[in-house]
Amino acid sequence: MQISLEWLSEFVDIKGLTPQEIAHGLTMSGLEVEAIETLGAEFTDVKTAKILEVNAHPNADKLHLVKVDTGSVIKTVVCGAQNIEAGQIIPYASVGSKVLDRKTGEQYALTPAVIRGVESQGMLCSQDELGLDEFKLQEEDGILILNRIYPDLGLGKDLREVLNIVEDVIIHVAPTANRGDEMSVIGIAREIAAVFDRDFKFSKLTSVSEIKSPDFEVDILDESVCKYYAIGVLKKLKVQKSPQWMQRRLNACGVRSISNVVDITNYVMLEYGQPLHAFDLDKLNGYLCVRRANEGEKFVTLDDVERRLTNDSVLIAAKEKAVALAGVMGGANSEIDDNTVNIALESAYFNPATTRKSSKSVGLRSEANARFERGIDIESVKSALYRAVQLLIELAGGEFDGICEAGDDKLEEQVITLRFAQIKRYLGIDIPQEECVRILEKLGFALNGQNQMAARFIVPSFRAVDVTREIDLIEEVARIYGYDKVTPTLPNKTFSSEKNFDDTLIGKLHQLLLGKGLSEAITSSLVGQPLYKFAGVDYIDEKAVKVLNPQSEDHTMLRQSVVPNLLSVLKNNIDNGNKNVWLYEFGKTFSIEEPSDTKNPGVKEKRMLCAVISGNIDKNCWLEGQNIDFYFIKGLVEDIFELLKLDNRIVYEAQDGASYFHPKRSANAVLLGKNKSPAAVFGQLHPLIQDKLKLNQEAYLIEIDLDLLLENAPKSTVIYKELPIFPAVVRDIAFVIPKDITAQDIAKNIKKSINPALFKSVDIFDIYQGDKMQEGFKSVAYHICLQDKNATLTDEIVDAEIKKLKDSLKKVYPEAAFRE
Repeated sequence: MQISLEWLSEFVDIKGLTPQEIAHGLTMSGLEVEAIETLGAEFTDVKTAKILEVNAHPNADKLHLVKVDTGSVIKTVVCGAQNIEAGQIIPYASVGSKVLDRKTGEQYALTPAVIRGVESQGMLCSQDELGLDEFKLQEEDGILILNRIYPDLGLGKDLREVLNIVEDVIIHVAPTANRGDEMSVIGIAREIAAVFDRDFKFSKLTSVSEIKSPDFEVDILDESVCKYYAIGVLKKLKVQKSPQWMQRRLNACGVRSISNVVDITNYVMLEYGQPLHAFDLDKLNGYLCVRRANEGEKFVTLDDVERRLTNDSVLIAAKEKAVALAGVMGGANSEIDDNTVNIALESAYFNPATTRKSSKSVGLRSEANARFERGIDIESVKSALYRAVQLLIELAGGEFDGICEAGDDKLEEQVITLRFAQIKRYLGIDIPQEECVRILEKLGFALNGQNQMAARFIVPSFRAVDVTREIDLIEEVARIYGYDKVTPTLPNKTFSSEKNFDDTLIGKLHQLLLGKGLSEAITSSLVGQPLYKFAGVDYIDEKAVKVLNPQSEDHTMLRQSVVPNLLSVLKNNIDNGNKNVWLYEFGKTFSIEEPSDTKNPGVKEKRMLCAVISGNIDKNCWLEGQNIDFYFIKGLVEDIFELLKLDNRIVYEAQDGASYFHPKRSANAVLLGKNKSPAAVFGQLHPLIQDKLKLNQEAYLIEIDLDLLLENAPKSTVIYKELPIFPAVVRDIAFVIPKDITAQDIAKNIKKSINPALFKSVDIFDIYQGDKMQEGFKSVAYHICLQDKNATLTDEIVDAEIKKLKDSLKKVYPEAAFRE
């Protein structure tokens, strides 16, 4: 929103304040100031002059030699414009004057010039050379003809004075959603008066000239959308251009001047913050009502766009037709034109939420609905109408027939008690009582009684929406007094944060999964039916937690499963060339499990741990280069259960619930206890879904009920071990054994054969079963790690342990042969 300081000065004394000081004060009070802009004439020393003669240039067919009378001297100017003739009064810039370059828009000073052999003593100016395009003084191109606008214009007059150009400063502000009162010049002026302790000069109009009873009727058919509706009837108006002072103020605020009638409605909207709309009275048949639109009803707005309406749309309607989209935009069938002589001027209070829905239902926003959405001052609706009537009588010569109205424009008086001790409690500083009272009175709050402990204030109607409690009054005092005056202090006591049991285990799960080579994914909880359809995952519509006003079909509900999100991420990675995708996500799912009431929304939230893995194993182990398979995924699930110390309570069963898993390569993990509870489902993605997603490679999924596991995980005491200070020694052994002997069985026997005080770990790093191997045998190689916590291991000790190991293994596996 753009605010003119020249206009503001009509309501508040800003003498001695620079624009920067005003902007800073408003910003510190909570109103964002986006920019400061200086307006004024972009030319200097341009006078009015009369064309005496227009002759042909001796050396150019398209140029003229023009003699002009400035009122004191006669000058000859070379000019190429085609719209000039003798007798016209035009803007004349002499040598040294400053005008704008038509091509670059930059200001420059005129210098002596010779054009095609003839000296040009200055120039005749067009609108764009003077920077007056926004004024729209004439439609045609060429030199600005002043005597068409000002018939009795004298010569030698300064063009600034002729056009009544006033230097001004524009402040661009962005009021917050709760401050409808700041969407007006009067509202900003009131704020400045409070911030800088200046006098605020404004009083509401309560009537105009003698009011007759108009021959008109209004009605509110749906009181939920409109509390008060008024029409002022004016006749015998003369639709014409607005005066320059009004055009200037409108232009300064970014509003284009159209005609005096339309301009006055915009002017009052900017001044009071009250949107108005003028209908052509002769197109209404003496009746208007406020109603909801019928589903599918069509209406053409002022921008000549036909709009399909819903039941959320609110209309202003005559007996046989709709004439405006209430609080948003008027209709093309009742607009003011050059033939209008009688008008019905609307001023109303539309419900903020209803106006927002109505605007959204047709995808249309306007300056009017931006104000109605924030909440306007209902007790100023009629006052703003009187102000517009006053201007119409003054500037359009109208006769006022009176006002007809429906609804109630009065609010119940709201009184809030402010306890002065609460200010110290919340802000931590002492603010004098008289300063608190002064600030609130400057902001429009009327004092309704005071003692040493507290004061009562009547909330003004323009703040009734956002000031409802004592804490709101304290906020008003704080922001005007100055947040920068509030001394930062630390709390009296500080408490160190401690992780709870669940957070600790989740942190360990993160470490485990990251250590296994997975990366964490974070996806949106808002999903839509297209995502479920894309992933081939079913959802229960009756249990879906749906968004009332979704922004798109992709964000219509809260997810019931994390799987569709991860499958979408998987496909995106594979489509972009990343064939090895190892991802996991801790995420919530949502479903409606019981009827909602005031205390319980009926929505069940469940924490899930999901993972998707596809591609090869490339983790520098003996399986490097091999594809992921079911047993790899099962091993990862077992590691998770082991970490949570639940592995001894888990049994595995065939999976038959989730349709997006392979029917023969998936399983359920069931937690044993009082009842068997499904804890996880894991396995290969169903081939049909894999083909549908065009993955061209197998993918594996894991879904774990994290809430169930955390609830049942034993809360054991953490035991800390001292870190070893002596180095470990790693030896490798390899031997050939029959194929039917498992690697796990060998590892167990290796552990048994070594001194427990020295054994640290055993890891397989190679298996060979090629054609050079004896039929029915395989070669297996292990890393064996030994470490003594009390001393450094010597070669003699390690060699002795390895010899003892080999002797033991030969007894267990007599057919085995060791490889050197």
